[in-house]
Amino acid sequence: MRTLLLCSALFVVAAWAADTSDLISQESNVEYNGKYHYHYELADGSKATQDGLLKAVNAEHDGEAVHGKYSFVSDDGQTYVVSYTADENGYHAVGDHLPTPPPTPPSVLRTLEYLKLHPYTPPEKQH
Repeated sequence: MRTLLLCSALFVVAAWAADTSDLISQESNVEYNGKYHYHYELADGSKATQDGLLKAVNAEHDGEAVHGKYSFVSDDGQTYVVSYTADENGYHAVGDHLPTPPPTPPSVLRTLEYLKLHPYTPPEKQH
């Protein structure tokens, strides 16, 4: 169901983009098992491609694994490209123009290691 909603949303975005710019190419495919693919390219240089599939996250939950890429030409004339994945571990975007986080401070790394070695155990309730 989520895949159907996601695909519907993507088609709406593609249709909106087609209304605001000249469509060069568009393709989409949704399979019965939840696997899908879409791609479009516009005359203004914008492009988007995405592939996804349903997968078992654990015994009780299914999820989606998605990877894709989009690009656009900005007002400054530069083409920006973003590649991404989205799954049970979250959304991860990569692009040369995207900021990267600073290195994790050593004190935080030591704290995380301590917490891993000494997990919190809640006190037993006394009645």
